[in-house]
Amino acid sequence: MNKLTATSLSIGLVGGLMSWIYLGILSASMAIPVSFIAWGAFAAAGGKNKDIAGTATPLIYGAIVAWITAMIIMPQVGNVIGNAAIANALSVGISVVALIYGTGKIKAVAATPVAVYGYAAFFALVLSGTASGLTDASLTGNPLLFVAGFGIAGTVFGLIANNLAASIGK
Repeated sequence: MNKLTATSLSIGLVGGLMSWIYLGILSASMAIPVSFIAWGAFAAAGGKNKDIAGTATPLIYGAIVAWITAMIIMPQVGNVIGNAAIANALSVGISVVALIYGTGKIKAVAATPVAVYGYAAFFALVLSGTASGLTDASLTGNPLLFVAGFGIAGTVFGLIANNLAASIGK
């Protein structure tokens, strides 16, 4: 089987299995896009064992910066500025400066796009109401834990798909 066919089939099979686990067992539908975002970032990084940490770490870093924004920066700026839209926009601007600066200073989180994906996934979960318990200890209730857990899972599913493709393709 050629490489393109093997890769297509393996991603389809593993992606379908992942979706079934998330929908049928965990009832966590928003885990599907979070994991596929991480999976795609993992593939872009090279898709090898060593790329798991290089993908998961900046993804989680982005979610941590977003969590700090939601927990600390937004409420503080909101207390100073009465308009919530302006306060939240300023908070995002401030935190994104820190996010990007950190990717330039900390080697472990240097994959800037992946850090941005983690930041965006966090706020997508919060704004959609899927996971908005900023201090919850639950994987599916806390957006930081959600992005971290399902982001790591996405990189692992990506690795499984790559290994399957390598075993059935030439």
